[in-house]
Amino acid sequence: MADTAIKTSEEKKEYFDTEEELEEKIDKLATWILSSEHFISFTGAGISTACGIPDFRSGMDTVLPTGPGCWELAANKKKKKPVKPKKGASVSMHKAYPSKTHMAFVSMIESGLMKFLISQNVDGLHRKSGVPAEKISELHGNTNLEKCKDCGKQYLRDFRVRNAKKAKAHKTGRLCDDPSCRGPLRDSIINFGENLPEEDLNNAFNHAECADICLSMGSSLRVTPAADIPLRVAENGGKLVIVNLQRTPLDEHAALNIHAKCDDVIERLMEKLTIEIPKWKINRFVEVCCKDKKVTVSGRDEQHNYYSLFPKVEMKNGRDLKSLKTSIKEPHNFPLTEHSPSELKIKLYFQGHYGEKPLILTFDREESDTKLFKIVFDPFVGEWEPAESLF
Repeated sequence: MADTAIKTSEEKKEYFDTEEELEEKIDKLATWILSSEHFISFTGAGISTACGIPDFRSGMDTVLPTGPGCWELAANKKKKKPVKPKKGASVSMHKAYPSKTHMAFVSMIESGLMKFLISQNVDGLHRKSGVPAEKISELHGNTNLEKCKDCGKQYLRDFRVRNAKKAKAHKTGRLCDDPSCRGPLRDSIINFGENLPEEDLNNAFNHAECADICLSMGSSLRVTPAADIPLRVAENGGKLVIVNLQRTPLDEHAALNIHAKCDDVIERLMEKLTIEIPKWKINRFVEVCCKDKKVTVSGRDEQHNYYSLFPKVEMKNGRDLKSLKTSIKEPHNFPLTEHSPSELKIKLYFQGHYGEKPLILTFDREESDTKLFKIVFDPFVGEWEPAESLF
């Protein structure tokens, strides 16, 4: 950690392009992206400061509303110079909303312009924003993702999975759901001195080899081997574009260095690309399966992989109150009897990070033995949209 920390006042200094410089640079960037064949992006903590999550290396006099980076605060505390964070500027990761930059990346991937995304961030906001799992390498892990040590199966959770006290201890105490495995689950966070996940790292470098342009946003580009990925693009003759308030060790390799806040750059860029930045909504999926005289309710992600979403599920499978069943263990299973009606009422409860209210689904087991529902929550109005049955 000490080797990548910034120490001098010059390294901590923030720079800002003039309006004319910014306009000219973003024009050039938009032209390059539109003519690219393999455009990738690389992100760091700077894209999440707009979400209320402090970064690592911002100095004491930063313009960012989240205030100094956590390493700067730690250094000042050690010097007995504590600084109080700005009131209301910071939020916990699990309650943070994806920024305009996060949502712009979703649109660029959906449009086909951006081929792949590489991130150093552990906050999970890229996945939460809607970036498909197969389109991203999260090099330093995801605070909501745990993996089975034995079979490699991944479990995305709607809560922070890491609970180890020691930096290099990763067991979460949960076990793989696969009855033929039951291996110990480990959080996916990579600490300094630990190896990056091989598959994610290989995917990132493979895309870097193909890339004709790499847009690096909000990264100090000081942590390797992650920082070697955008460097590889430049070394192969591709265009490296760096968006960061501070200068970076790779500035001399860049075709463009843009000094401005990430969201300010992305707003102008998307306007020039004529691509809309979508409003963030929470898209989730629920699978209801009726088999072997039981109903199983489980969460799914955008790619319909298992996603731990519900701390509690209730199901009413009869007319009287005694027929109300409650499950707090995932996946949520409910027994059926000969008296159970064909139409079942299922009430879903959520972690409530964004004020999600319980939601009731209707499942008719005579229509189908399995249904996948898409449920959408608008956190800006605090309401669920009508559930959609996908099959």
